[in-house]
Amino acid sequence: MRYRIEYTGGRHSTLVDNRQELLKQIKAAAPGTIEDIRKLYTNGVSDSVMEKYEQYLK
Repeated sequence: MRYRIEYTGGRHSTLVDNRQELLKQIKAAAPGTIEDIRKLYTNGVSDSVMEKYEQYLK
């Protein structure tokens, strides 16, 4: 599953290929810089999963 991490302040989004990479990116990011985390499906639809990963943002 692919994920897109959207940052605050107009920074570019980051794409990761799996959950392990997503957790690494979340933990490496400075607090308050991640605006949204979206799960990307193969048909082009995306869903926000920010609530699921909020515990890792602290």
